[in-house]
Amino acid sequence: MTPTETKKAINWRNVIIGILAIGYFFYPQGSDLTTSDLNSKTVVLSLNIETIHSTHRSTTYHRLWTKETKAAFTIASAGEVVAPDGSLDSLKKGDTLTVKYYRGDENKLNNGVKEIPIYYLQKGQRVYFELNSYNKAQDATTARYKLIALIAGIITLLNGFNVINKKLTWIIGGGAAAVVIILLCLNKF
Repeated sequence: MTPTETKKAINWRNVIIGILAIGYFFYPQGSDLTTSDLNSKTVVLSLNIETIHSTHRSTTYHRLWTKETKAAFTIASAGEVVAPDGSLDSLKKGDTLTVKYYRGDENKLNNGVKEIPIYYLQKGQRVYFELNSYNKAQDATTARYKLIALIAGIITLLNGFNVINKKLTWIIGGGAAAVVIILLCLNKF
């Protein structure tokens, strides 16, 4: 280094943020739900199944109202995981279903403002949605978040140690974000 060159100071804020983001990637995820975590209930639909399009999350979920409970049951996973052929639309008022829900939600069944997620749905011999499908969808979502955190962490860490400049950080980050958005649109991520 010549006397006229100056060494850039380490940006400790970016270094810490980068380390935390990379740490999230390596942090073990919670355990999947098991059948021992669930209660089973046979219910009769009091209304046709509703498909709810949530605007604040830009997601779609399904709601089931039953005669046996005041609370609504919901299927929060993506429709293509639950019923890829759109078969949930065939569920109608009066159908008898078997649902499984988290046993900790038992006290919410008689609360009319509560929505209880279900992890298993069966009508007769046909299983529409099962716990394994839910766990796979949750694991895939967690893997996506962890990958995004790893990429952001590496970029932020490199910027914090002045390996890449701020302009290049924005270019790489923007390119990575564009790739993620395109892959999400194509259902490949």
